[in-house]
Amino acid sequence: MKILPINKAINSREKNHKMNFGANPFLDAATKGLQMCDKYPMIGVAVTDSIATDVPRTIFDLVKTGVPAAMETMRREFSGLFVNCLMPSFVVLGVAKLLNKPILGKNFKNLDLSSSWANGESIEKFVSTFKKSISNTSDETTPKEISKFFENLLTGLHGRDGDKWIEFSSTLGNEKLKNVVNILTDAVFNDSADKKVVKDMISQASSIITDSTHAGEILTYDRHSAKQFGSNISELLRDGVDIAKKFRNKAVRLNLDDFQKQATKLINVKSLVGLGIIIPLAMSVQSINRAITRFKYKQKGAPIYKDFEKGNTYKEMSTAEKAQFFSQKLLSAGSMLSLALLSMMKRPSLSMFQFKGMFPTVDQCRWIATATFVSRMIASEDPNELRESTVRDMASFAGLYFLGDYAGKAAGSIIEKIKPDVKLLNRVGKSTPDSSIIHRAGDWIKNTTLKSFDEVLPKHKNLRSVCELASLGFSIISLGILLPAYNRRVTEKKVAQAKEKERLAKELTESRNRRFTLELRRDKSLSDGGVYHIVAQNCFK
Repeated sequence: MKILPINKAINSREKNHKMNFGANPFLDAATKGLQMCDKYPMIGVAVTDSIATDVPRTIFDLVKTGVPAAMETMRREFSGLFVNCLMPSFVVLGVAKLLNKPILGKNFKNLDLSSSWANGESIEKFVSTFKKSISNTSDETTPKEISKFFENLLTGLHGRDGDKWIEFSSTLGNEKLKNVVNILTDAVFNDSADKKVVKDMISQASSIITDSTHAGEILTYDRHSAKQFGSNISELLRDGVDIAKKFRNKAVRLNLDDFQKQATKLINVKSLVGLGIIIPLAMSVQSINRAITRFKYKQKGAPIYKDFEKGNTYKEMSTAEKAQFFSQKLLSAGSMLSLALLSMMKRPSLSMFQFKGMFPTVDQCRWIATATFVSRMIASEDPNELRESTVRDMASFAGLYFLGDYAGKAAGSIIEKIKPDVKLLNRVGKSTPDSSIIHRAGDWIKNTTLKSFDEVLPKHKNLRSVCELASLGFSIISLGILLPAYNRRVTEKKVAQAKEKERLAKELTESRNRRFTLELRRDKSLSDGGVYHIVAQNCFK
């Protein structure tokens, strides 16, 4: 088979990328870093979340409130990043290791699907495509059949480039399509223990497609319907190679329907069990965090006050106050859940909970984050902490899961207006310039997305970085700076009002006590024929 050498392909891409470097050193460096974050989502989330929220909030609380607040903020924010975003897939991987054999059963006793990330939709597509690609007269899967499998998989597949659908096989042409198919086929039959070799081959095939089509994030096998395929091109090829390796197993080849059923069952069970472990853990983190603060400083209450360490910020509530406070917690939790459901803009389904990589999907992150934020509200110890948690976490959720995205899309829209030859956005909506402003706004919010770095032209990658920096800048300013400042200002104002109220109440009580003492002394002085005016004078000294 004639295959484009991997190194040659990679070097060609790097050469094209460097064509745009040098004009602006800052953007060049930012582009390289952002491309790395785009390529490795775990790194991207960790870097973005740390820069935008975790570090700024910790520093702000250290300067404005003190060490106890800063330490609890640091534990809260970084544990949230770890538990919500980085840990879930590792838990699911461990669950899959334990459940692989029990679920797959005797028919597939030698098959290991624990490290496979194909979801139910992908497996169904792979099985149906493989059925069309094989010869029923053979028990062995041949390279020719796998080549036919990938050819059929790519034929009829469309990707979105800006405002139009691109059919991959016809756009690639016979030579490039054959080259991609050969690379993927070789990857399936590469039994090397070095997984990086196979990974590089898949990356090369994906690069050939995106370089030729400038599409890959939004896929469909039916461009006339609204149904989009649930994976992007790199995930589709990764999972296609992985499952095609399983098709080489004789038991799988002879029992494709059973394989699809059991593999889908494993996906559903490992995902639900994994989330069943992660969500309670995420909900317990703030209680653990508060217990650490209480143990270290031997103080009850929230460390959101400057004089927390002095021990005079915690006040026991009456039974009526506790009941009212609990009602406020339920209201905050309900608001958080409503915001999460609104942000998803679709009905919850089983496929929403299926993992499809070593990083949780956006929908899974939304569910885990919602559980985390609700638990923080329920763990609040006074109205000020509840208000801070409600404002902070609802704003954080909105910023991380749609408002930050809007900032990036807004930057992309402005750039496209200024430079009509630049394509930074993919649009799948049906609105036109003649549509109502509400319809167009709805399409922009729901059906417009930023292209990935791989989808844009090499000379426009720096402009794509501007969009990412706009999103990051919005998150830093709104979530990392303005939001903590607002919460602290309101809390300090409420504390000052409470202290003033206490001062006035104390003065009123003292005034009443003096008046009562005066009356007693007056009565006594009159009965004794004493000197009332002297007693009165002494009382008001």
